[in-house]
This record gives sequence, structure tokens and C-alpha cells, in this order.
Amino acid sequence: MPLTMQGVKIWKLCMIRHKSCFQEEQLEALKGYEAADVSTSRKDDKTYPTSCLTSHFNASGVYMIQVPGLAPFAAACDNCFAGYGWLVIQRRLNGSLNFYRNWQEYRDGFGDLYGEFFIGLEKLRAITALEPFELYIVLEDFDGETRFAKFDEFAIGNEEDSYALNVLGTYSGNAGDSLRSHRKMKFSTYDRDNDREFARNCAFLHVGAWWYNSCVDSNLNGQYMEGGKYEEKLFARGMCWRAWRGHNYGYKFTQMMIRPKCRTFPASFKGNKVSQQKCDAIS
Repeated sequence: MPLTMQGVKIWKLCMIRHKSCFQEEQLEALKGYEAADVSTSRKDDKTYPTSCLTSHFNASGVYMIQVPGLAPFAAACDNCFAGYGWLVIQRRLNGSLNFYRNWQEYRDGFGDLYGEFFIGLEKLRAITALEPFELYIVLEDFDGETRFAKFDEFAIGNEEDSYALNVLGTYSGNAGDSLRSHRKMKFSTYDRDNDREFARNCAFLHVGAWWYNSCVDSNLNGQYMEGGKYEEKLFARGMCWRAWRGHNYGYKFTQMMIRPKCRTFPASFKGNKVSQQKCDAIS
């Protein structure tokens, strides 16, 4: 996932859109940013944190982390939408990136960490196998309204298990729960049909990749639909989240994030008055 000038521009737009979440120095830091490669894997003798929460990263941005079994890799950390220490696993914000991709691409990850991307199922598996994690999903519609869905536990299986959504905890939020029906489902792509739909391939039908059941209450890796509402004949092909705007509405911005559930915030973090509280006490 190399960092490009286009990625920096997209990241700036994201920060400007949600500028109330970011400190002024973060916006200033990007103004003079020049493109450089951010390697997704790196072999060296340095020690890296296992998550954004266990790091000392006070600002949202891209940093190196490492989990057992994998080389160090770059990860997007977010302290904006839901407090400190979230690791971004998926972001959609302008439709610049095609998410209709095959199994290998979803396994390995794709995109630009400063723009639109998917972290990769193998990284996600390795991270969520370490300890209990929670999941936070941000949705913004084309009217500028933002809602969220939070699940107090989240983990997926390994590739032999088709990265099944094995653990999905209690829901809270104001977007509604459109992930519950996908619990225990295996991940599907157009070239790896693991859904429960007998006669059809849900990934092909809904132009995406997801933990499809038969088929969708949510499809956040579906097509990016400008304007939000789309035709009935395109049923659930967009980035839908049924509980809020129904099957035939695609969102302007989505971001999926995970965070260790039961850890304290690093004492070095100065940007949050509740930095010493338990992470699972923050909503």
C-alpha cells in the first residue's frame, strides 16, 4: 500500500471534512507533505507496537505495527471518531478505488492507507487472534449526517475457515445493527463463493466482497454510488447498511476500525482527559 500524492490529497480532504476531530498541528503537518513509500512489510531489528492503542501515537496517521507471525507493516491509526487508539481496517471516501476484487487481493489487502483501502484478511486475522478486540463502524450519508455502529467483540477465523466472522459482540450505536445476520458467515469474493445462497454468488450479485449470508444486510465493500440513493434494480450493490438507509443507499464515507477491548491508554497520550480510563469504558 504505497503512499502517493493522490493519497495525501485524499487524506487532507478527509481531515478537512472532519476537521473538528483533528488538532491544528496535524492539518499543518500535511500541508508540506511530500510523497514517500510506506512499506507494508519491513524486516529490521526494531520493536513495534502490536496495535494503535499500545503505541504512543498521539496523532491520527500511518505508523508501523507488528503482530506475531507477520513482518512489521504500516497501519492507519485513528484518534478522531471514537477516542484514542483505533486501527482502521477499511475506508471508503470518494470511489477512487475499485473494491470488486478477488480472494487473493482481499487476503493480502489493497489500496492507499491515506485514502481508500482494505487492510487484508490475513492481517485482520492475526491482529484479532492476539486478544479481545472491539469493532467501530462510521457511516456518513450524502446529507452530511454521521452515525456509528459499535460491537464490543470482534474476531475472524483463519484462511482454512475462509476468514469467517466468528466473533461479533453486543451492538451499541445509532446506525442500527446490520452485521448480526452476517455473524458466523465465511468471507466471499466473486471467485470464492462461501455464502449460504444456494443458487447465486452473493459477491458477484452485489458487486462486492463480504461475510455474506444469503445475501446481505450490509455490503460496505460494494460499489461506491454517488448521491447515495440508487435504483431498485441495483438492489444492495452499493455500500449499504440496511438498518439506517435501507438496501438501496450507498454512503459517502465509511470507516471500519478495531481496538483492543481491555487495555489502558498509554500514559504518554496527552490528547484525551480520560487517557487513564479502561478502553472498554469509552463509547
